[in-house]
Amino acid sequence: MLHFKSKKIILPLYFCALSALLFPALTQAELGSSGSKAANQAAEQRAVKAEKAEKRKQEAEAKKAAEAQPGKPAEVQAPAAGQQESPTPQ
Repeated sequence: MLHFKSKKIILPLYFCALSALLFPALTQAELGSSGSKAANQAAEQRAVKAEKAEKRKQEAEAKKAAEAQPGKPAEVQAPAAGQQESPTPQ
């Protein structure tokens, strides 16, 4: 490896190497991008899935609420195998 005898050249050389390594990270931080396009697409897909799951959950809750209302008839249950239907007076 290179051996520098002068201490005057070591500090500027270290500063240049450090700034060259950090420059891409500083550029991304200024632009607001935190990673590659694939990572951004994956984050968007997760957000869409979360929105769909929330929508399904709300629809299920609305369906349960509609079924629980007393004005609407609930699902008709068939009698068990050992039971017979009792005639209802009309």
